[in-house]
Amino acid sequence: EPLSALDARIRKHLREQIRAIQRELGLTTIFVTHDQEEALTMSDRIFLMNQGRIVQSGDAETLYTAPVDVFAAGFIGNYNLLDADSASRLLQRPVSSRLAIRPEAIALSLDGELEGLVRSHSLLGNVIRYRVEARGVELLVDVLNRSSADLHPDGQRVSLSIDPTALCEVA
Repeated sequence: EPLSALDARIRKHLREQIRAIQRELGLTTIFVTHDQEEALTMSDRIFLMNQGRIVQSGDAETLYTAPVDVFAAGFIGNYNLLDADSASRLLQRPVSSRLAIRPEAIALSLDGELEGLVRSHSLLGNVIRYRVEARGVELLVDVLNRSSADLHPDGQRVSLSIDPTALCEVA
């Protein structure tokens, strides 16, 4: 993990430099990291391992959008991991397996199909991460921080829309 002890700004700069050198020289490089952002930005192919075995391999987009199991979903990104009962209650239809839903695949508004309550929010720079309770299920919802006028305070009733193509069954 060659970049693990560096501060964030230097890490990002060196990631970009290493990636540029790899591409320019056509080098095959094995890079070991526990940092999801590093893996996603520096790799043509990622091998996600758990306890010494490969759980999933593929390009960054596939690993991020289609995790094969709970471990993969929990490691790559900040998925909402729902058991079948919670998923059924949230979606109001029978669901027979665990579901993973990316926080950015949930839209937040004041009028929509699914009523929720903002429990808390965190400013992450260009993203605001909300904890929203809907139908007894707590969800992370990531929204671009476009304007302070768009901020939903804790305790505000909101509506959610979930992109159905972003629902991912996981083992």
